[in-house]
Amino acid sequence: MRRGMLFGLPVLVLLLAGITACSGNLLDRWLAGSMDPVEGELVVPGLAQSVQIRRDELGIPHISAESREDLAFAIGWVMANDRLSQMVGFTLAAQGRLAEMAGEVALPMDLYARSLDLRAISVRQLEASSDELRALLEHFSNGVNAWMAAYAEDMPLDFRLGDFSPEPWTPLNSADVFTMVNLGLGMNLHEEIMALNLAERVGTERLPWLMPIYPDQALPFDEAAKLADLDMAALRGEVAAVDAARAGFERLLMPQGLAASNNWAVAPSHTRDGRSLLANDTHLLISQPPMWMLMHVRTPDMEAAGVALAGIPVPVLGFNGDFAWGATMVMADAQDLFIEQLREIDGVLHYRVQDDWQPAEAREETFHVLGGESVTHTLHRTRNGPLIGAALDAPPVSPVVPPRLALAAEQDERPTYGLAFAWTAYEADDTMDAMFRLGQSRSLEEARTHVRDVRFIHLNMVMADADNIGWQVTGRYPLRGAGTGQLPSPGWVDTWRWQGFADVDAHPSDYSPSAGHVGTANHRTVAPDYPLHMSHSWFAPQRGERVDALLAARDDHDAASMVAMQADRHDALVPAMQSMLRRHAGVIDEAMATLPSRRAAQARDALDLLMNFDGDMAPESAAAAVYGVFFHTLARNTFLDELGPEDSPAWDAFTRMTLLSYSAIQDHLLQREDSPFWNNVNTDRSESKWDIVALSLADAWQYCRERMGRDPANWAWGDLHTYTWQTAATQMKPWLSRTQRWGLSWLDGYLNRGPYPAGGNHNTLNVAGYPLGRDFAVHSIPAMRMVVDFAAEEPLQLVNSGGQSGNPASPHYDDGIEVWLGWQNRTLPFGRDAVQAHYNRLLVLRPAD
Repeated sequence: MRRGMLFGLPVLVLLLAGITACSGNLLDRWLAGSMDPVEGELVVPGLAQSVQIRRDELGIPHISAESREDLAFAIGWVMANDRLSQMVGFTLAAQGRLAEMAGEVALPMDLYARSLDLRAISVRQLEASSDELRALLEHFSNGVNAWMAAYAEDMPLDFRLGDFSPEPWTPLNSADVFTMVNLGLGMNLHEEIMALNLAERVGTERLPWLMPIYPDQALPFDEAAKLADLDMAALRGEVAAVDAARAGFERLLMPQGLAASNNWAVAPSHTRDGRSLLANDTHLLISQPPMWMLMHVRTPDMEAAGVALAGIPVPVLGFNGDFAWGATMVMADAQDLFIEQLREIDGVLHYRVQDDWQPAEAREETFHVLGGESVTHTLHRTRNGPLIGAALDAPPVSPVVPPRLALAAEQDERPTYGLAFAWTAYEADDTMDAMFRLGQSRSLEEARTHVRDVRFIHLNMVMADADNIGWQVTGRYPLRGAGTGQLPSPGWVDTWRWQGFADVDAHPSDYSPSAGHVGTANHRTVAPDYPLHMSHSWFAPQRGERVDALLAARDDHDAASMVAMQADRHDALVPAMQSMLRRHAGVIDEAMATLPSRRAAQARDALDLLMNFDGDMAPESAAAAVYGVFFHTLARNTFLDELGPEDSPAWDAFTRMTLLSYSAIQDHLLQREDSPFWNNVNTDRSESKWDIVALSLADAWQYCRERMGRDPANWAWGDLHTYTWQTAATQMKPWLSRTQRWGLSWLDGYLNRGPYPAGGNHNTLNVAGYPLGRDFAVHSIPAMRMVVDFAAEEPLQLVNSGGQSGNPASPHYDDGIEVWLGWQNRTLPFGRDAVQAHYNRLLVLRPAD
């Protein structure tokens, strides 16, 4: 492939920046040839028969073909037109080849991806797929390649800013996208890396206080004891490297361990019209373009509409006329880190197994770097999995590239440490086929047989037909010899190793919910003593509690109540906080009295406002602002003294973990009066919890005054808490050259959108997650909203979190944002006349003679 891109050609970036400063319309005209016409006819070699591509006013396509082969081809054509850059980014990330496009700054991500051996996972998944699916992926690939051939001289902006030509798409590239989705849904690798950062700072005895499991479960002291005799400092470089690579992927808008999503279904007995209801809103990074794209596809024997991923030619969640399905993350612990003892013997890397040393498997990988020389690295694997510290070998070219590794064994015979990664994704299965079959199910009963085969990805699948609803946990769950896997384990001890995987019959499910409804929100959905250990990394319980409370509140639910639930911004933690503050009012008042009089008055004003707060995190609410800022100041006053400074790995890990699972901040607010973290190590006194609470109340009031003025009537949560849609190039800007950063700054208004006031927080159904204690910029949002009302003439309502197109010259680059912000749910019809009226712009692809 030709090499070059936005990161590699500062001169062209500057030129385009100047053009943009004059008029964005000039760039639009320059890029006009990189998109299909919205109406008319195109002759496309490779089709057997004509295909109709209809689009609605937001550019959402309805693709109709006479055969599945032509449909797959046309989906490839449409996806390439709308999201080719996103597709290419996914497959290059999975292959560990981003540096070929982005330069040296992406090398750590490439080292990370190849250390994880992501491409091998894709190969195994494709090989395990059926002949039918591989054939459809081949037709899809042909469609992508036909589009690239037709637009070879008018490629999207990301490619035209440089001299980059994507390679022809293949079925393996689609498997790459599937692999990247699984990596994004896995979170325990990142939690365990963050735990090592924290353990080095506070020690293993205090680490459990920072990693609570759930309000009613004991802190993980037994898990932390595994690490007690290990030298955490010896792992510092490797931990930093893996964390930097994870952060790099996230800047490229590829989520890594993001915890969120809601789904629920209501049985006919609890609906107004006597037919099932299903709702799903998946929570992902706020990004431009969004992760999902919407589409409606049809052949004479198949039809489905829903959300799709660029590179996979079927809706992965949606509705097919008879059956609806939605998903959330289980928060499964399907990844474990094993700390290996390493030693170089006769020039060969060995790792310890009990009291013996075994040679590590080795393979050579060559990395081609834009604007630089190719480099070769040796990657290793132990019995527990690949050693993922290869990124440590990268040269120090930027803050995201860690220093070169120097094994202690090169100096003497003392062992050093490495991190081996065990992951259920290394087991091949036919999940891609199962997902394809699931979307074609004509009933819930049929779907039950298909969903059991979804082992590659860990999901809470909520499903429904007109008369039935159900919930099924998917995935593959390791059986451990000992421990829970919440924290890393010594790899040389057999005790902690995986012993196999749980049978699918052990997975939780409910196909006849006695409550008349079922719902999941990344919370713990089973009792703590459930026989199958799925996780100790559940998200906070409030969203799940809110789902249950709202569903149980009435037995006449309809589509409107589903939409209202998705829009809900009530934080169920507020009454629990108020109850705690009320129970301890005396000691809190005593603590406030020790503050200077002005500060004590501020604390009392904040406390009064919070005690009268209704919990509605509306963007215009002053009480919501004080509540949000109180969490910010409480986090900093409780933990920053021991985990800081703010740019330290420990503080970054701690605040990032608040996005992943039930947080120590929330846990400490409601309990843990005996925590060692209440005492501020920077003062001469010994602070109690109530001293910190009083101080944090005063600080919250002062913060709001400084940011929003002296009059509380003018304070608003949305003035602090905002949505901003940014491209991957913008996310990477801090790590680019000065010239490239300057050029991208000029392009900011052309590429990015926002800020917009935001409501909600991490605990609300209408989620707006942000790292507690760091800032208030929204990190995660409902990336789509779907409601299926089986009683309606047209059951499906579906909204995306942004535009259909990734091309900034397209009118559909950002037109979905206002729809999403305005809660304008949109029906996507199935009836023939309604389809023609809704998707009223027709482009016909005709086969070549």
